[in-house]
Amino acid sequence: MPSGFDFTTPDVQDWELEAIWDAVDRETLVFSRHAREEWSLDALTPDDVLDTISFPDEISKDLPGSSRAPGLNFNRHLGGVRLRVKVGWRDTYYTDSD
Repeated sequence: MPSGFDFTTPDVQDWELEAIWDAVDRETLVFSRHAREEWSLDALTPDDVLDTISFPDEISKDLPGSSRAPGLNFNRHLGGVRLRVKVGWRDTYYTDSD
């Protein structure tokens, strides 16, 4: 498995997505404290977050040095609400919602 993301390009690579989805399947994705706090404010569940990663409406990439944390952004529209899940890399995968 690749050890991170390709931050030489803003384009989302297929292998990056496959590595993330593999982490979801293997249950090695770790949810940050910040993410869990944000979910509780919005009455969301871990399943909502996993569904966003598995069935996104949009995917984008934030590169290091930008105003946002580096990683992939998975966006899903649930009714009138947009759920954004940030997936970063730290030895294992972790997610952080915005």
